[in-house]
This record gives sequence, structure tokens and C-alpha cells, in this order.
Amino acid sequence: MVGQIAKIHGARAVGIAGTDDKIAYLTSELGFDAAVNYKTETSLEEALKRVCPGGVDVYFDNVGGPVSDAVMTLLNDYARIPVCGAISSYNKEGADLGPRVQPTLIKTRSLMKGFVLSDYANRTEDGIRDLTKWLGEGRLKYEETIKEGFEQVPQAFLELFEGTNLGKMLVHVGKE
Repeated sequence: MVGQIAKIHGARAVGIAGTDDKIAYLTSELGFDAAVNYKTETSLEEALKRVCPGGVDVYFDNVGGPVSDAVMTLLNDYARIPVCGAISSYNKEGADLGPRVQPTLIKTRSLMKGFVLSDYANRTEDGIRDLTKWLGEGRLKYEETIKEGFEQVPQAFLELFEGTNLGKMLVHVGKE
């Protein structure tokens, strides 16, 4: 969604995903300018340099870990990094260690801030209006992976961490 909204507002959007099917979906179906498969690239940093030759102005961080570490090396001055998730570390035993971002943030004068949707509750009507309009116009697309039956909840949850789903993972547990 974030990349599609960026495109609607005229930005260049680059996606990062873990399967070739998802890469094709991002570029062919959603209209991203480029996408990188973080699982198959020999050097994620080099791949990102190739698809982001002008650097990175906004990075919507949903994963943390090595993917975010690679993006941090490409930040432009005054970049913005809303941090909405850190799925790479959710099941990690022990501390999640990696590069220290403070020197990069200081050098680029970038802003990194936690993003929680409820912080913007006062703008819910604006969001519903815009998202509904764009969806109706066909400018926003979405996919859902739906598992049938309550007994599928554990498997669906585990698959979130494997990245086997396309779009939102849902479990249908009752009558429609």
C-alpha cells in the first residue's frame, strides 16, 4: 500500500521482497519502478544501489534487520524513515545486533520515527476518503491470502514469517 500511495503522489517506488513472484507482482501489477529480491541477491546493498541510483529519500521500514541495514547506507540528506515493523527480529532469540544507525542519521540529518497507526486517528476520515477513492479508481490494488477454518490460525501465523503469503494474510473462521 505504501509504495502504491507513493506512486499516486508522484514518487519513485522501489520494493523489497523475498520471492521472484512477489517482485513480479510489485513491478508488473502494482507499478513499482523497481524491486529487489533480498533472498537471491549476492549483495543486497549493491542491488539497492543499482535500483536507487539517486539514493533513498523515504524508507518505510516494516522489517528491520539486514534489509534495513542495507537501505541505511543509501539515505539522502533529510531522508525520512517511518518505522512500522521489525519482523526480522520478532522471533529472534537474544539481542538483534547490527550496524549502528546514529552516525548515518547525523551525517544525513535524517529523521527516523516509530509509526503507529493510532497516532493518526484524527485523520481517519481523510484516510478512508482517499483510500476508497483510489481503490474505486483502480489506482490501489490489493491481494489476500485466505486460509479456511479456525484450525488454520497457527499455520497462517507461521507462514507470515516465511513470507509465503501474497498480500494480507487472513483466516476465515465463520459464515460470510
